Amino acid sequence: MATSGRRPADSVAARLYSQTHAFEFGQALSVLQLLHPDTTPPGHGVDPRKETVRLTGPLSPVFAVSALGPLQAPVPGQTQPRLQVNLFGLGGPDGPLPYAWQEWLQARRMRKDDTPVAFLNLFHQRLLGQLNRVECKYRIAAPFSRPATSPVFPVLRALTGLLPTSLHDRQAVADAALLARTTILSNRRRSVSGFQMLVRGQFGMSIRVTQFDGGWSELPPTALTRLGRGASNNRLGRGALAGSKVWDEQAGLQLTLGPMTFEYFQTFLPGGARHQELMALATFYFGIDMRIRLNLRLQGSEVPRAILGSNARLGWTTWLSQPDTPPERQCRLAPGVETLS
Repeated sequence: MATSGRRPADSVAARLYSQTHAFEFGQALSVLQLLHPDTTPPGHGVDPRKETVRLTGPLSPVFAVSALGPLQAPVPGQTQPRLQVNLFGLGGPDGPLPYAWQEWLQARRMRKDDTPVAFLNLFHQRLLGQLNRVECKYRIAAPFSRPATSPVFPVLRALTGLLPTSLHDRQAVADAALLARTTILSNRRRSVSGFQMLVRGQFGMSIRVTQFDGGWSELPPTALTRLGRGASNNRLGRGALAGSKVWDEQAGLQLTLGPMTFEYFQTFLPGGARHQELMALATFYFGIDMRIRLNLRLQGSEVPRAILGSNARLGWTTWLSQPDTPPERQCRLAPGVETLS
């Protein structure tokens, strides 16, 4: 992407190699992990050769000017870049390694003997890898590039109701969309305003919810009235009932969307992508016992002409009357969602 001066901006990877000092330790490792996703993050494996980067620590008593030193690209014969880390290690002005030993190490390096330094860097690889692992676990902002491995992720799943593994990625609505609205879903007292906020965030449109949309509820066999041998529930005024259904005024809700364009209208019909998402979202929020009825409103200017054919669905996308100025059309879908009410 070009800057305002029409010069192409450097990529994050290029900046990491050229301006390593401008990055934090965890940030640099996160970028390297994204560049090499098939490698093991530092501190998470047992073989340093398979980790994302070779980490070297401070072995000189001088004060470093930045937390990170240079990042070197892999040399021929190696597959890992090498990163100098100054903020934590065996040496440095505050390190446990005595100054005399650090000066001796520098003297050996001046004689082109890197064996002692390479040996101590084996410990640095482990120490700095564990430091990275601790940061990813206990610093909330550290693992945001990998939400699935973040310590906050299970907490959000628990608050939303998606913690069991059997519920992962089972909804028609993406888990990420539900977890992004944990503040609404964590409130077990379901409300119309909360559902309206969910729909507005998911579909970018408002919705009107009509409560107390009653319906008939089937009674279980044990609640039916029986006469004669094996009689049950036959005390008049106490448990006797006529029939096998009762009217429940709180059986369901009616969701009204629109008016909308015909193209958008079709996506909310049975078989459309948004229809499945909306019904799954309503079921997840209100529960499986709540009956959901849809009332889809189509703009009058968007009503198509009645044309017979295999694509014509009477009452859904085709209407018999066609005046000069077609009025707004509505399509009411019963809880069975595949039938019209």
